[in-house]
Amino acid sequence: MTTTYDDASWHSGGEGYPPEAGPEAGATHIGMFLAWAVLAGHVSDELTENAADGLAALRERTTTPGAFVHDLCDGTLVDDDLDDVGAAFASAYYAGDEDDGGLYLEDYVDAVSPGDGAPEDVYRVPDTWETYELVGPLVDARFSQWEDEGRPTVLRHRA
Repeated sequence: MTTTYDDASWHSGGEGYPPEAGPEAGATHIGMFLAWAVLAGHVSDELTENAADGLAALRERTTTPGAFVHDLCDGTLVDDDLDDVGAAFASAYYAGDEDDGGLYLEDYVDAVSPGDGAPEDVYRVPDTWETYELVGPLVDARFSQWEDEGRPTVLRHRA
């Protein structure tokens, strides 16, 4: 059974979604995480086979992270896109648990929110490599934390 961590359609058009943002804006935060996984070598053989040209464009930075997710992954991040380590990390960091959710979106907003932290600001973040340069190091740090803590099933803030 496939686990869906996030889907741009869950965001676009919903409450708190700015009307001027196109449907692609709901994929930007998803793309930043998947770009990290690609660059860190945590993608599945299936994604490597099915999206070889798109992955090359992502690695060469000739496409943006959100555009990659929107165009080649149907706007979703699923466990089948990731290798076993990447999927376990996504479960712990991106998805978290039912009570608190994951830390990823919180870290993402802290890194890139262009406004006062209002919920809709997350959708105004530009889908650029400059945005990735703000987000990628945070994901790297959380991955190191996850490894240091013995790969817990849910990643929490450091005490």
